[in-house]
Amino acid sequence: MAKTKTVYTCTECGGTTPRWAGQCPHCQQWNTLVETVAESAANKRFQPLAASATVRKLSEIDAADVPRFSSGIDEFDRVLGGGLVSGGVVLIGGDPASASPRCCCRPWPTLRASAACSM
Repeated sequence: MAKTKTVYTCTECGGTTPRWAGQCPHCQQWNTLVETVAESAANKRFQPLAASATVRKLSEIDAADVPRFSSGIDEFDRVLGGGLVSGGVVLIGGDPASASPRCCCRPWPTLRASAACSM
């Protein structure tokens, strides 16, 4: 189990410091630091994301068709649902002995040529 982390909080200004001192480093008041238990950052790891969007059921989300462009490799386009989406990112992974490195390096000359034509 992790050791609880303590911080020292000023009763005057609310400033925090990791070590006790006789004088608050923020407001310069004497003998105002009290020991408190620091809140764990792990518990609030995703809190900034939680406020940005509400949770919705998958059935409530409308699927929209977006324009796609071909990579020049039919099977690759089929796996991606019809081609690459402009501005999208595709992560290709696999074992070192698999065809993933070959697949990643092969379409780039074709993609550059087709992207230059479409823009």
